[in-house]
Amino acid sequence: MQAMTTAPSAGRRPDVPALTGLRFVAAFSVLLAHGLAATVANDEPPQGAVLWLMQLSGFGMTLFFVLSGFVIHYNYAGLVTDGRLRGIAAFLWARFARLYPLFLLMMLVYVLVSQRHVAYWTGRPEDINAIFQALPYFLLSIQSWIYKLIEGGSLIDAIRGGSPPTWSISTEWFFYLAYPLVAWVILRARTPAMILLVVGIWCVLWTSFSTGLYDRTPQIDAWAVGHYGPIAGVQNHEDSFVRWLLYASPYLRIGEFVLGAITAQLYIALQRRDVTRRENTLGGAMFWAAALSVLLVTYLEYSPDVPMTIFRKMNMNFALAPSVALLVFCAARYQSAASRLLTSRPAIALGEASYSIYLVHSIVLISAVKLTGSAVHGTAYNVLKLIVLMATVVAISLLLYAYYEAPARRWLRRRGSKRSAPAAFADAAQSSAS
Repeated sequence: MQAMTTAPSAGRRPDVPALTGLRFVAAFSVLLAHGLAATVANDEPPQGAVLWLMQLSGFGMTLFFVLSGFVIHYNYAGLVTDGRLRGIAAFLWARFARLYPLFLLMMLVYVLVSQRHVAYWTGRPEDINAIFQALPYFLLSIQSWIYKLIEGGSLIDAIRGGSPPTWSISTEWFFYLAYPLVAWVILRARTPAMILLVVGIWCVLWTSFSTGLYDRTPQIDAWAVGHYGPIAGVQNHEDSFVRWLLYASPYLRIGEFVLGAITAQLYIALQRRDVTRRENTLGGAMFWAAALSVLLVTYLEYSPDVPMTIFRKMNMNFALAPSVALLVFCAARYQSAASRLLTSRPAIALGEASYSIYLVHSIVLISAVKLTGSAVHGTAYNVLKLIVLMATVVAISLLLYAYYEAPARRWLRRRGSKRSAPAAFADAAQSSAS
């Protein structure tokens, strides 16, 4: 029995289609959580099933970051370590081609529909200054790297208009710049036993780091208030320094990315070994055990009936990462009902459009809330509204991917392959999961 890969072409690793399906799971989790916040939970504080479903955004972000580490290491480890500076340049160009065309298009949309831009034309021209101050950070994708206040709010939220979710794109770029060093270290571990040891060490190390920072929240908050003013305090949750540090900054979230990369190293080390029927059965069981552990950890993170745990201390970053890493590994290596679903044509198509779903969803939700007003409606109306909005996001995203994102990426990668490490660039860039 073979692992869940498609046949390789000469010179590059075989594709792992399940990873593309998981990208949709990540995007859908964020879409559903934010959609519930904008519709069903817009009228009153969330409770019951709605409250728990809204926690899917945390799972989705961790899945994005772990998947990113896995995919980057699986596709580019050889390029950035063997290709030296030209290989690193080719890697960064491939990531630019992957992310920037759609990012720049959506940034234009965000600015155009931003309240600050609208205010410029409706008698408050000074409001647009915040956009001009923040835009250089966004265009360079470094808005999550620093904590900065602009016009009484955090840099990440300064442009508005649906732009705040782009913090994760900024965080990803930090990962990419750090990745050559990360890859060089991870590649020292070559045997499965050694890699598993590294996984354990990394989980313990990052858990200690994350919880240690959480335990120092009062001291960090006091320093932030003294340095930036009251707006940076934890009482202003969205704009607080502590939330930026523990949730949005790349300095905490890189733990998930690195764990994904180590998991890919384990997958690569085992890739030439055929999967026996017994191992496949065990792997399928481990997939479902990982999925159940996601539910358990989420309960321990947010349930008011559970006292403080290390998972609650890490609920803005690393708490779900070990469970998600196991989920990704099992989906990639083993054949099961879950992997067949993840590799189905609809799942692959939706996974390929996942980046579009992520960047489009906030602007659609915000526009819908503005257009439909704030009047209170019944649950049936809100659920129907949510379904329509999610379907709209998916439809727009599929069109954007087919007619803009994918063509722009191919065009940029063709230009890059002519200038920088052509053969290696082409091998790495062709992967459907990259």
